[in-house]
Amino acid sequence: VTLKESGQSLDEVVIVGYGTQKKSKITGSVSKLDNKVLQTGMRANPASALAGTVPGLRVQQTSGRPGAVPVITLRGGTGYDGSGSPLVMVDGFLRAGFSDINQEDIASIEVLKDASATAIYGARANNGVILITTKKGKSGISNITVNTKMGVNTLNNPTDFLSAREYLYWSRKAIETSGKYEPSRLGQLSSVGPFGTGNLYKDANGNILDGNVTSSAVWSTMFKNPINQELLNQPGWQTMIDPVKTNAAGAYDINGTNKELIFKEFDYADSALRPQGLTKDLNVAMTGGNDKGNYFASIGYYDEEGLPINTFYTRMTFVFNGEYKIKPWLTSTSGFNFADAKWRDAVTNTEANYLTRSLGAPPTMRGTNAKGDLLVGRDWTDGNPAVNDDKFIRKNNSDKFTLTQAFKFDLTKNLNFRVSANWFYNEVINESFNKDFLASPGNINRTRASSANFSRDFSQTYNGTLNYNTTINDKHHLDAMIGMEYYDIYRNGIFASGSGAPSDDFMDLQYTSPDKDKRSIDSFHTEQSILSFFTRVNYDYNEKYLLTLTARRDGYSKLLENRWGTFPGVSMGWKMDKEEFFKSFPDAINTLKLRASYGENGNVNDDLIGPYTLQGSYGSSKYDGNVGFQLSQLPFPDLKWERSATFEVGLDTRLFNRLDLGVALYQRKTHDKISNFFLPATSGITTITTNLGSMQNKGIEVD
Repeated sequence: VTLKESGQSLDEVVIVGYGTQKKSKITGSVSKLDNKVLQTGMRANPASALAGTVPGLRVQQTSGRPGAVPVITLRGGTGYDGSGSPLVMVDGFLRAGFSDINQEDIASIEVLKDASATAIYGARANNGVILITTKKGKSGISNITVNTKMGVNTLNNPTDFLSAREYLYWSRKAIETSGKYEPSRLGQLSSVGPFGTGNLYKDANGNILDGNVTSSAVWSTMFKNPINQELLNQPGWQTMIDPVKTNAAGAYDINGTNKELIFKEFDYADSALRPQGLTKDLNVAMTGGNDKGNYFASIGYYDEEGLPINTFYTRMTFVFNGEYKIKPWLTSTSGFNFADAKWRDAVTNTEANYLTRSLGAPPTMRGTNAKGDLLVGRDWTDGNPAVNDDKFIRKNNSDKFTLTQAFKFDLTKNLNFRVSANWFYNEVINESFNKDFLASPGNINRTRASSANFSRDFSQTYNGTLNYNTTINDKHHLDAMIGMEYYDIYRNGIFASGSGAPSDDFMDLQYTSPDKDKRSIDSFHTEQSILSFFTRVNYDYNEKYLLTLTARRDGYSKLLENRWGTFPGVSMGWKMDKEEFFKSFPDAINTLKLRASYGENGNVNDDLIGPYTLQGSYGSSKYDGNVGFQLSQLPFPDLKWERSATFEVGLDTRLFNRLDLGVALYQRKTHDKISNFFLPATSGITTITTNLGSMQNKGIEVD
């Protein structure tokens, strides 16, 4: 017997909203991430794995912080600035983004793009939907898997910065040139500064000056003289001929001479950045099952060092997924997901400025004083961060718990009812304390500022779906689903800050000064909910002609007079490879499917509308010494849903039994767009949120 290789892959099952579907029968635009991508590389979160792997999905890594989540936008977004992040669902329930998700626990990632595919999620799916499914156990398989990885991160710096010698040459020449048009600039040549010659080595009594005490001893550039030439015996000091002519007093003089400069080379990066950052990833997983049930459990540890000194991101995760057949007609599915994360970011400056100063700061700072202590530089935000970094105590911690429980009732052979509940708890604690630190030469900051922030989100989702499927005469295949869902999220938190602790040993807020304006405290409480009804019908005739109808109706507590919105979707497909005439096509074409879809989605912009924004608000104000209340935000109860309608046509084919190719042409029009309308300041209110705008996205995708 000779086996002939067919190259045909199994008809892959793809996760869609509230169910699954064979890839060959999908008529909407759905992309599935190749699982091999998740098996390679080390990532703090799975969002990075989507970069360059899903057409139409833009993944921008806007931060290099350890554990940073990239910004994801599908098909240009729905914001005027190109923003709009897709909805992220984990095991069928809403998740607040990709943070703290272990890629080793993921079984599959699907991206729903067009409105016919995303309409089942209605109100929140205007920017697309990303479905993440975690791993489950399998019957008849029992094993333990240990997976370890280690990586090294280095700085990608394509810029070749000037040496101290080059910096002095071009900086002093630049001042000489600009001084021809603005003579006042010429004073910088002889002043205290990175390229000025007004810096000092010793005072009038012959004492060596300390750059942490006086700013005149921070920079190294000086005219060489009998007093400072002894510095040439110390490492790093060197000389060069001044490219600018000066007089005996050191001022610019075209008729002067080119004196000899003495200076020292200093590289901020040696103190501010690690030479490399280590990343460690350890995961242990257990799986097993039989005909009654199955389980999957894993524990993971991830540790990433940042390149800025003392920055890091560490995460502990635990996942358990279990399924048990209690009765022949009753199946229980349980899930538990826990993630604990700790991190520290650069403190002395913003991320961009930190790297800018570390790499591009003037290379003529002395670096250390006569005692060998590091110099702070110009000041603590613009100088050497290694001087003060240990003075800034930062403790950041988040804990995320997800608990899921579902029951499936097999009412008949073709009819089942599934009810599920999900509870998601997200807790974040941030603490900070500044010990006494050197703010600038001779200036010690003794504020001892302390703050603490606690926030907690608790969301709960309950849904029930009735599913029916049947086949009539072996040719008519029908799969119908109807469901209801309730989502509620409650947020609360407290923030407090103070200053004036008696010493560096006390960071607790109780030790801050009780004096006026030394302390502040605030708290918040918000709640919002969504009630939804949805349905979907899949029909195909002989697996040749395909039809999907979807509808969802949402009621959102944010809106007032127009809370309810209905979002339909329809898609059709024609599997041409099932037709007789397809036999005349070249053998290189194995399958061919044409599809078209139309659907609508809604959106309530979270950046513009909070839980109570449309109700209006008042703020306190003073007038003539009296405190009163005034309207700070106008109510707008008539605001409507922002709606997007998407039309798409596409073609999916398989070539040479191994190459899958998809081409799609789409157009999305957004109307009643939620945006701010600016009012004259004389009205007392500067903006109001309205349904004022519209926009359009269109494009071609090749997958």
